[in-house]
Amino acid sequence: MKLKEVIAELSALPVETYICARRPWTGESEAALVPFPEDLQIPAEVKERGFEYFLEVSTVNEVLEGFMKFSPTPAQIFDFVLYYAENDAFPDWASELCGH
Repeated sequence: MKLKEVIAELSALPVETYICARRPWTGESEAALVPFPEDLQIPAEVKERGFEYFLEVSTVNEVLEGFMKFSPTPAQIFDFVLYYAENDAFPDWASELCGH
């Protein structure tokens, strides 16, 4: 599954799931969905396959909560989430889309 497909299908995913992806992170990056293990660590076999922690489904849902009311395009949603994952911050351009 591609990272952009995961982001597009967030509403169908369990919130207690890690999104992991291979770098460099782009829409075409291969992604893996990992249910929260008991120890809340990314399993070694996932890391060994070249996947890194991207975000948790619950975190992405929270981050997008206010942004979605501005009817962003799928590409804008992906770019917003990617920026957040890489910078732990919201992109400056998002405030322009939101009219601020």
